[in-house]
Amino acid sequence: MPMLAKVDEFVAKHLPNAQAVSTADSLDEAREVVGRNIYPHRLRVVAPTGPSLMCLTSALDLGECALGYVQYGYDVDIDPGVITEYLLVKSTVSGQGRVTCGDHTVISTPRSIIMTSTTERTSILMTAQCRHLTARICREALAERITEKLGRRLTAPLRFGLEVASDSDFGRGWHQLLSHICHLSASAPTVLASEDVRRQYSRTMIEMLIHSAPHNYSLALEEAITQPIPWHVRRARDYVHNHIAEIRSVADIAASIGITTRTLQSGFRKAFNVSPAEYVRRTRIEALHQALLAADSGQSVTDLMQAVGIVNFGRYAHYYREQVGVVPSVTLKRSM
Repeated sequence: MPMLAKVDEFVAKHLPNAQAVSTADSLDEAREVVGRNIYPHRLRVVAPTGPSLMCLTSALDLGECALGYVQYGYDVDIDPGVITEYLLVKSTVSGQGRVTCGDHTVISTPRSIIMTSTTERTSILMTAQCRHLTARICREALAERITEKLGRRLTAPLRFGLEVASDSDFGRGWHQLLSHICHLSASAPTVLASEDVRRQYSRTMIEMLIHSAPHNYSLALEEAITQPIPWHVRRARDYVHNHIAEIRSVADIAASIGITTRTLQSGFRKAFNVSPAEYVRRTRIEALHQALLAADSGQSVTDLMQAVGIVNFGRYAHYYREQVGVVPSVTLKRSM
């Protein structure tokens, strides 16, 4: 007789829908139920490490978003191919696995959140000890919301950072939001019976991703929040982007457009809600990130930092991890 997975206290608190838990002990059954809850895929057993497959899954539909929990009794390879319709945001609640998007591979652990690509092939290894809570986010809903905020169509596919630290502001907020939804589902299921309530949580998840998770439109969104931008701030912003490797101080920026440092400080605070120094720092981090992704085998992190005007390597390595979710050397290694 096959052994079915059991719901213990630890598993129960991570189930998005405690009233709808499915189990499966064959590959076909597991592929069908997990594909329905999260995304269709090919499934292969890597190593039969336990007594049976013992797949356990639970899902909650929130409209443009959904939550799905999954675990297996064996080590398994999951191959969904290119997930064009959705962004999958994977939280590892215990154990570890591996996620590959295109040429980039990361180890999934509770210390980070993994966000898949909508343009590159994804593959996932889950060990028998791994427990995943995955948010499935409609890519079109994300793109439409960013388009509304920017007031223009997106010129490139939306791309989120592959890995974000769980102890970042986004990581903490995301984990708390998902924990709240799971707790509410278990303790007050009639609340989530309302479609309007579920859709409100879906909107909250989308807004949190857009404003708190790193992606290739983050800076553009920050700039668009407080339009219109005064002429001197626009010129200063453009100067920063065009001369990022040369800027040594906020005074340099002010002098380049013929205004005082105080006027520049005030203008950036009103337009972007950050100081000019903070804006320069974020722009440098984004420039460094792009340089690391495009680097060849002969370039070092130090070389690339210097190329974008960074002289305090240790401090900027810390800033980079805060903004991108990993240290620069990890991004460089992935690009090789």
